[in-house]
Amino acid sequence: MELFAPLSEHASEPAVKRVENVLTLLVSADTLAREQREKVRLYQRSGKDWRREDSGSFKESLDTSTRTQKLLNDALRLYPTLPLAQGLIGRFEIIDRPVTSSTGRWAPWERWAVGTLLNLAKKPEGLSRLRRCSECSHWFYANRPHQQFCGEPCRRRHTAQSPEFKEKRAAYMRETYRAKIEPEKEERARQQAARVLAEKSKKGGN
Repeated sequence: MELFAPLSEHASEPAVKRVENVLTLLVSADTLAREQREKVRLYQRSGKDWRREDSGSFKESLDTSTRTQKLLNDALRLYPTLPLAQGLIGRFEIIDRPVTSSTGRWAPWERWAVGTLLNLAKKPEGLSRLRRCSECSHWFYANRPHQQFCGEPCRRRHTAQSPEFKEKRAAYMRETYRAKIEPEKEERARQQAARVLAEKSKKGGN
């Protein structure tokens, strides 16, 4: 939440915009690289050389990677890193902490957020869990590999818009309507018949 909440709640802040730009470029570069690795694996399994067999789509992906990495490098020039030692009891490590000339209220968060993203980028599959929600488009960290939504409310809203859900909902409402209205109609018809019989009996008695 420390990383993602400002991205949606303070999106107009310049520091937040810079962090979101770094986040977007990191995820794009990582996604392209994973897709390329998978395509190369598919070619290798089939015994083909992708450098000879592939159509222009793979070259286009590589060109997009080059452009994305250039934009990312331009964005990261704002954050040169300073090696720092840190650790707790029985633990020691060297981390790279971004330093920047940014000032103001959001400067500490900006440095921390970029540092967090760069540390994630160094871990295997670290960036693959950073995603935009398929419903609200807010960034979130996916706890499950195939998670598409930032939370249950967004998942339900998205599901409610699908044709399958709407058809099921319509069928449910029809069944509910019949279950409620049909007995009422039968009861009204029974009461009407009883009144008619009562009227006939009264007239016959007279």
